[in-house]
Amino acid sequence: MSKKSFALVLVRKSARALESARLGLTAGDYDSAVNRSYYGMFDMARAALLRAGVTEDRLPRSHNGVINLFRQHAILPGLIDQQLGTELSRVESLRIMADYTGTEMEQETAADTVAKAEFFVRTVERVFDLSESSLSKAYESKDRNHDDQVSEAIVGITNIGQNDTHLEQASLEEERRQARENWLRYRQQKH
Repeated sequence: MSKKSFALVLVRKSARALESARLGLTAGDYDSAVNRSYYGMFDMARAALLRAGVTEDRLPRSHNGVINLFRQHAILPGLIDQQLGTELSRVESLRIMADYTGTEMEQETAADTVAKAEFFVRTVERVFDLSESSLSKAYESKDRNHDDQVSEAIVGITNIGQNDTHLEQASLEEERRQARENWLRYRQQKH
């Protein structure tokens, strides 16, 4: 596997983690559902960081490091709504509770966590153009003689709206507005 395909691997791992979360929820294994929900979010956040221009060798190895860098590259620039971005930290706290304490997750908490993880992953995937098909096309078009190099950003955040013909500034603003509206609608449904 080339290092350039790491973002694609992370996207696939995220999808598998979410599928495991759904299965855990259905089977009544609520601790597992929370754990796998978090890892679905975590892997998608890591893929987004690669897409935003963080090189693979600079990708944090700790959970807090990834969360903080995700905040810096996704939330502070306004690409991801702050409330949605905060869910990554909240779900990590639930995962720690499920994995390392005597607390058993309840069905309602697990179901809410799975739903939030799915929404987070879909939103990050859309905003950072992390679909398998777009990543596969991007990697296929790269020079195969440089597969041993560290991952490069496919779409740099600083270049959006300047040189990228398929992502215009207006569409990015629309994505942000839509993400915020979806998140607020989701929160209203849950309360």
